[in-house]
Amino acid sequence: MKPMDLEFTLIKIDAKRIFITCLLFPLLGAMMSSRSEAFSSQRLSELFARLFGAVTFSNWMYWLMICFGYIVLLQIVWKKRDKYFEHKLFLVLRDATSYTMARLLAGALFTLGYVLSVFLIAGGFGLFVAHMSFSFDRSLVLMFIGIAVNLYWHAGLWMLLNVYANHHVANAVILALFFVGVKMPMPFVPLYYSMVDLVRSSSIWWSALIVELLSIIAFGYWTIKRVKNADYI
Repeated sequence: MKPMDLEFTLIKIDAKRIFITCLLFPLLGAMMSSRSEAFSSQRLSELFARLFGAVTFSNWMYWLMICFGYIVLLQIVWKKRDKYFEHKLFLVLRDATSYTMARLLAGALFTLGYVLSVFLIAGGFGLFVAHMSFSFDRSLVLMFIGIAVNLYWHAGLWMLLNVYANHHVANAVILALFFVGVKMPMPFVPLYYSMVDLVRSSSIWWSALIVELLSIIAFGYWTIKRVKNADYI
């Protein structure tokens, strides 16, 4: 069995939990923010701009819910597999590198799925509950890319901390980064660089995106390097 096939075979066991997580937290966030400035918009593009363009006083609870849901998703998708025979077989064959790469790729795919779910649920809530008119803005694509890459940057750091320390340390650090990013959106906080309204200059936004992608590659390299000398991930 190929590493990617193995990983998705094991992930299927938790498919229901993953689906509920991707649905529940974005929905709760939308419900909690239903009376905020963002959901008083007339058009859907305005809603997306107010929700995903920046973290503000009116939508910080929404963002906190989204970030917390993402941490829960990581616990499910990247939970330890050491109790499964197939996982142990890969370790016995010393093929931990390809298996770790498969896990990292699976995390990236589920990050895209989670962000897509966030956008779809927010859009559905705006259309069918807040009765907004449908509209599309090209900046929505930049928002999606920026948020997905930024969340996976945090996921890459989570996995790195998990293999060098443990998942308790990883959870504490990433939750702290998310909380500070939501409550204090400032340039030295990583979450800041997914917000197109805060990073005004397009050159700065693209530069930040490139740096984040390079950091993700570095996190993956250090994670794989560590796993080669360990008997678990």
